[in-house]
Amino acid sequence: MFMFRCLIGLWLWMVCLLPLAAQEMIIEGKVRDANTHREIPGVNIYIRELDIGTVSNAAGRFQLRVIRPEPAMLVTFQHVAYDTLELMIEEVLAAGNVNLQERVISIPVVESESIEDQLEIAQDLPQTVSVLDARIFDLNGYIDAGDLLRTDHSIQVDEALSGRKTVSIRGGNPDEVIVLYNGIKMNSTLDNVFDISLIDLADVERVEVIKGSNTALYGPEGFSGVVNVVPRAQQDYNIRFQQRFGSYDSGNWGLHLFKDIGRLNAGYSIKRGSARRSFIDEPPGRRILENRSEHHTASLSYNFSEYTNGDPRSSLGIMYNRSEIDYENERDRETLANFNQMLSARFTGDLFNLRNLVLSGAYQWLDESQFLRFFDLPSDSGFLDRKIANNSWHFNASKSLALDNFELLLGYQYKYADLDFHDDRIFFTTPATLFESSRLNRQNHGLVSVVKLKMLPQSNFFRRVNFDLSMRYDIVEDEQVDFETPDQSGPGTVSQENSWKESMVKLSTHVAGSNGRFAFSSFINLGSNVKFPTLLQQISTRELLSSDVQLPHLQPERIRSLEVGLNLLHQVDDASLYGWEFAGNVFQNRYQNKFRSYYLPGTPIAVFDNFNEATLTGFEAKQTLYLFRKKQP
Repeated sequence: MFMFRCLIGLWLWMVCLLPLAAQEMIIEGKVRDANTHREIPGVNIYIRELDIGTVSNAAGRFQLRVIRPEPAMLVTFQHVAYDTLELMIEEVLAAGNVNLQERVISIPVVESESIEDQLEIAQDLPQTVSVLDARIFDLNGYIDAGDLLRTDHSIQVDEALSGRKTVSIRGGNPDEVIVLYNGIKMNSTLDNVFDISLIDLADVERVEVIKGSNTALYGPEGFSGVVNVVPRAQQDYNIRFQQRFGSYDSGNWGLHLFKDIGRLNAGYSIKRGSARRSFIDEPPGRRILENRSEHHTASLSYNFSEYTNGDPRSSLGIMYNRSEIDYENERDRETLANFNQMLSARFTGDLFNLRNLVLSGAYQWLDESQFLRFFDLPSDSGFLDRKIANNSWHFNASKSLALDNFELLLGYQYKYADLDFHDDRIFFTTPATLFESSRLNRQNHGLVSVVKLKMLPQSNFFRRVNFDLSMRYDIVEDEQVDFETPDQSGPGTVSQENSWKESMVKLSTHVAGSNGRFAFSSFINLGSNVKFPTLLQQISTRELLSSDVQLPHLQPERIRSLEVGLNLLHQVDDASLYGWEFAGNVFQNRYQNKFRSYYLPGTPIAVFDNFNEATLTGFEAKQTLYLFRKKQP
């Protein structure tokens, strides 16, 4: 209750401060290469007289909030690989796009906020964030987002014979990673896992990854991290066709259409693929393994207002995604049919007197059927025939406010899910004591607030000190009806209701400094998080293996985490760009009521229970050596 009152108080405080925000000026635009016109990330942009600065994000965009500016003040654009450029504020406002000339120069003296602070996924606490540019997938032959994610050393991608790919981060489980597409959560209500192979990279601009559990903005259950897939708002073509061939009779083709009419952008893409292989050691009728997939994406967006460089200031986007997967394995007598659809709408920008507003909603429906034979036995024993139907509604609203060195974000999230689950299964010759069918209705309300304070110390070395605080309060209500077990004498049912109320608080400190030759950036994050039992876990508890059938009783899993990160950069001499860089972080997660799985002998069926305590500790590091010579003027 205390947490709820704090969040309401922050909402009221924000409304009172709204008139003050109108006194500031926002300088924004995009930084590009003067020769190739490609966007340049990581450009330091600052006004020396005001001692303020920012950094261009992964798309080359920047936004600089200025209090009491003067027209004659100079805006400096500085990057290690380009000539430094200085423009007056009026020139930047008029140009929109700022072009830099390529040239290797010394490491910049000014240290500004890291690039991660400009990404949408990093509106939460500053922490370890990776940005993977999807434009490189054409050069490397990547087929889906799973291939792209494998390039990060902290990410593990597991692929089944069916082609299903799941993501794990820092040695965690796939159900501990939240997957977002255009800000919409894609995880299944059944097991909180998403098949990343359903994402077609041809429609993606970049993939952003948060590593670690210190995130409150994107909801509970993200114990290992968050993957945010950012689709492309615009394309550089009207019609594009591509086709690939490979071994095992594999290949795919795709057709992509795009058209912009003024501020209206429309796109549609279809991609179909298949793969077929034979197990030559198996008899006829047991040799073939075949995968077939089909993906559709349709998008429509309209910019109500735009920046001077053409980027949207206030926009509404509507997107429809549809994926179909069919898998058949004659050797293992396994089949899978998956039909997944999502319709979403997202508004970003200013609405009347409310600035920096984000509203999104989505409807997702999933139909899936699985069949698997465990043993080479007669047709009446040793098999699993599972059917899943899942419909869910999502709604998110957030409002951000920036006043000088202070930033505030408030959000509300709601999800309603209805899931039908049915198993027709026989193990050996006697039925198992597990629930055969169930229906779950889940409602989740979430209130979140993120407060950031950015300080500029009066020091020649320490350039920035940030303090961040985030709080979240979740209410989860489950209504489970039509529980049925195979050993009941008749078509009996049981029902159960769960109601959980959990809060989480996270704190972060970020310090950065530079003296021209030596630069550093460091952070300390600590906080808590919570993960609620999924439907699959609730109907597959270890207690149900006993002789007495009991209702499932799993408690929410909690985590307390600590992470310390450090980045060091050193330039050796001025004559050449010789230097080195070191980046590393240490993290420790302490779990309570940890979910633990057991597999029934000879089957892929898992049962779950709560383990009292567990600890996970890890260390990540990366070292780079630079040996470049300057180009002469």
